[in-house]
Amino acid sequence: MSTVKFGTTVTLPSDTEIAMTRTFDAPASLVWKAFTDPALLRRWLLGPDGWEMPICEVDLRVGGKWRYGWAQPDGSSAFEMHGEYTEVTPHSRIVNTEIFEDNPPALTTVTFVEEDGRTVMTSTMTLASQEVRDAVLATGMADGAGRSYERLGEVLDSL
Repeated sequence: MSTVKFGTTVTLPSDTEIAMTRTFDAPASLVWKAFTDPALLRRWLLGPDGWEMPICEVDLRVGGKWRYGWAQPDGSSAFEMHGEYTEVTPHSRIVNTEIFEDNPPALTTVTFVEEDGRTVMTSTMTLASQEVRDAVLATGMADGAGRSYERLGEVLDSL
């Protein structure tokens, strides 16, 4: 399977993985900053339009924790995710656990590969089973992530 959501290519490299790839017209150092600076994360990591990110905590180091929380402006819905960084290689790779509600933990690896001033970002989520992977896909997660990455491109263009 390979689909494109808002300019982001979504593939299933294995029975337990979801990979999302997008190219940005920015150097890896700037894309990295947008992925690790709470002030910038709050501008783009919002999923579908209309959400806000009131919680954005980042302790970017191996063993450091992260916590994100999203909400509708009217307070009608809210949810959180959290995890721990297991690998941090500046400007090239972030690996972290991801825990969402009562779901089994996932492991997410984000790579940043720069060539000629452009950066290919690939985020690969490894889940507990094919059933969990398929359930995550069924939530519309790829649409929300695709819109977030589209928004990230707009933020990078403004920096």
